[in-house]
Amino acid sequence: MTIKLGMFTMPFHHPDRDYGALLAEDQEAIVLADRLGFSEAFVGEHFSSFSERITSPLMFFATVINRTKQIRFGTGVLNLPQAHPVQVAGHAAMFDQLCKGRFIMGIGPGGLVSDLEIFDLGQAELRPQMVLESIETVLRLWAQDPPYEIDGKFWKISLKKTVDEETGIGYIHKPLQQPHPPIAMPGTSRNSPTMRSARPS
Repeated sequence: MTIKLGMFTMPFHHPDRDYGALLAEDQEAIVLADRLGFSEAFVGEHFSSFSERITSPLMFFATVINRTKQIRFGTGVLNLPQAHPVQVAGHAAMFDQLCKGRFIMGIGPGGLVSDLEIFDLGQAELRPQMVLESIETVLRLWAQDPPYEIDGKFWKISLKKTVDEETGIGYIHKPLQQPHPPIAMPGTSRNSPTMRSARPS
């Protein structure tokens, strides 16, 4: 039996470190993991922390695609309540195309208290609902062509008046992996809300 190795990093640094230097250090860690044969690397997403400074794991991973050969890139996680589902669908599809299908789409409700405050997401009971609605919306956008009409509780999406089939205007981009990249959710215990929400895709 072959054991596969993976890594997860927030990444965590001393808050006094130079931003550019620590990003370069984190890039080298992913490149080294690939060289050592690690199968996947997950990187966290935080907006308001000087010790956890990657605000976009997709943007960060895009800088090491061409420096790696086989490692899969996992978002650990995309905090879905903090972004519009159309943005999530578009960015994730583009990244999956750029990395030629080496993408694992980790999703979650967010947990950094300062991020929750700045995005006004303190309602703990609503965030798991937002995660489910967001990912279901993303999957619907990827599964169909326009017109789009999705009447959610948290996000209303309508795109039908400005669709032009000839020029491709009004179409949401789709990922390389079909029907979608693998989707992962975090869990700190077997009774956590995300573990109860997760189901095989």
